[in-house]
Amino acid sequence: MIDRLSPRVRNVALVTLFVLLAWFCWIVRSVLNPLILGYLLAFILHPLVLRLEKRGWTRRKAVNLIFGGSALGVTLLCVGMFFQAQGLVTEFTGAEGLGTKVGARVDEFIKAHPEKVQWAIDLLPQRDNAPNAPSAAELRFEDLWLMLKDAWTDWLTEEQRSGVTDLGAKAGLGIWLFVQKVFGGMLELFGLLLLWPIYTYFLLFELERIHTFLTRYLPYQDRDRIVRITSQIGEVLASFFRGRLLVCLIKGAFLALGFWIGGVDYALLLGLASGFLSLIPFVGAAIGYTLAFLIAVLEFGVGDSLLRTGIAILLAEALENYLLIPKIIGDSLGLHPIVVIFAIMAGGASMGMFGLLMALPITASLVILCREFLLPVLAQMADKEAPRPPKPARG
Repeated sequence: MIDRLSPRVRNVALVTLFVLLAWFCWIVRSVLNPLILGYLLAFILHPLVLRLEKRGWTRRKAVNLIFGGSALGVTLLCVGMFFQAQGLVTEFTGAEGLGTKVGARVDEFIKAHPEKVQWAIDLLPQRDNAPNAPSAAELRFEDLWLMLKDAWTDWLTEEQRSGVTDLGAKAGLGIWLFVQKVFGGMLELFGLLLLWPIYTYFLLFELERIHTFLTRYLPYQDRDRIVRITSQIGEVLASFFRGRLLVCLIKGAFLALGFWIGGVDYALLLGLASGFLSLIPFVGAAIGYTLAFLIAVLEFGVGDSLLRTGIAILLAEALENYLLIPKIIGDSLGLHPIVVIFAIMAGGASMGMFGLLMALPITASLVILCREFLLPVLAQMADKEAPRPPKPARG
């Protein structure tokens, strides 16, 4: 019926249909989230399936092997992390809470290093009407906490303190709203975790058919070029996310090994959690490292905890930033290490944490688009101004 309309009316009808479809997708976006994530995961795993098929495997055997191996690995990791998390919860909710144990360790550090503590106390601003502060030998954790609190109050004006309080409240509300918006209720989260692998499994069998169907309705004259460019960008994005997950896994395993060698309790849980939390630049890693340090304090005290966790953390950060990201992610994106470092810095400066996460795939996509669209035009303009070779003289 639409093909019988005039071109102008047909175009208006098609635009209207697309707008209605987009509106419908927005309304049911919570249902589409598992499908979209399943497509992304299937797109990331698809090259591995093709490799197995080239070796003589059938599609079903290849997909079953990938899912079986992934399920076994994830199950073993989850079981180990579950038991460690259970012990950690017991540590928090036991007779002696975390705050009491940390306070006891800080008291031990104060008694063992009174000169260093006294030097730090002398740096703090002193109030004129405040009572004389106790010496380092008489100082306890509660006294030190109050002194730090008073010093922080003195460094800020009343207007600044009010601003910090409002900012903290807004940040907490924003985080809560973000979590609600992303995960919704527990039922939606459970549905996401249940449907995500199911969609991924079946999409791995249908991915080529979906792409062939979409390709059929691209403009004929530009079809090959559009397919080539979108394939390149898709491969770039898939390589980035594969590389990013591999970096997190290697970093988490390295941290878990480092914490285990350092004798830190719950090394597997803390190491893997810190590694995968580093997907959120700065904030995620800081949360994981702080938790690892606090757990180590319960066993070894402040000084030994800084040494045992600090060495593993510094080595893990150096491994990630100077070897894993430039080598794994940079090579998979086809970017030079200098371009990788510049892109990360530019992304963080322009878009904050989101920019740090998406800087590399955006940069690689822009390189592809410039190579396909911009550079040919610039080359054509440059060749127009090139001197033409002289015509051969007629004999």
